[in-house]
Amino acid sequence: MAALVYAPAATVVERIGRWSTVEEVDAERCRVSMTTDSLDWPALALGALGAEFRVLEPAELVGQLRDWAARFDRAGRG
Repeated sequence: MAALVYAPAATVVERIGRWSTVEEVDAERCRVSMTTDSLDWPALALGALGAEFRVLEPAELVGQLRDWAARFDRAGRG
């Protein structure tokens, strides 16, 4: 899994660095990589960052995030 995160690398390392590789792109963005058998963990980690991000790979993670977004939206409606 790889994603471009719109947050400083130091902030991302502090939050999810134990479970991922974080590479600085510039002062405000970084690339996050994870090796995992399940897409649940990257979805959870990226969602917990509190930052905007764009999935670079795999494309299946985008579908997973859409499913989660729909589920959270339904939960928020009560």
